[in-house]
Amino acid sequence: MQDLLTSKDQFRFSCHPGIECFNSCCYDLNIFLTPYDVIRLKSRLKMSSTDFLRDFTKMHIGYATGLPVVTLKMMEDGRCPFVTEKGCSVYPDRPTSCRLYPLARIKINDQDYYYIVREDHCKGFKEGKVWTIEEWLEDQGVHEYNEMNDLFMEIIRAKNRLNRELTDKEIEQIYLACFDIDRFREIAELPEDDVEAIKFGIDWVVNHLLR
Repeated sequence: MQDLLTSKDQFRFSCHPGIECFNSCCYDLNIFLTPYDVIRLKSRLKMSSTDFLRDFTKMHIGYATGLPVVTLKMMEDGRCPFVTEKGCSVYPDRPTSCRLYPLARIKINDQDYYYIVREDHCKGFKEGKVWTIEEWLEDQGVHEYNEMNDLFMEIIRAKNRLNRELTDKEIEQIYLACFDIDRFREIAELPEDDVEAIKFGIDWVVNHLLR
């Protein structure tokens, strides 16, 4: 079991183009995308959510939750579709897990904890400054992602309260309301702002679909 860290705990880490392992962490990945990740990436790429999901993602049903799970689709050679020789081409809008790295987040009794993901290829722990967890989260712009991602946790709680498996139609509706918001707009009156639209979709799932 990894040591669980809180906001004041420290670690040393650096990642930059001059480091020996640069871009090595962008291959053979299983990157889960949250609804907020999707709207940030599709906006960055100037695509509709429908086109982005079709071209860059896969959807499956989570084993533990029974809810739709969206993952980033890797290229045939195993690399992330957004990595270049110079690094990440969508860096300002990179997904939550990429922002957090080398940390991972878990929630226990509504309290945030983090642990360090140590991979053999990563040399970033051997150099750079010493960060507190909070400093790293601030530097990487993680907080707004965490806040939005916590909203999706309400769907997990609502589903667990049902104490039954979801129907195929319910799964499709959750996927539509939370991930494919541009297609959802075709059948529902959503706010123009994508963030507000996601909040609307999650609220609809929690308070209407799964009640």
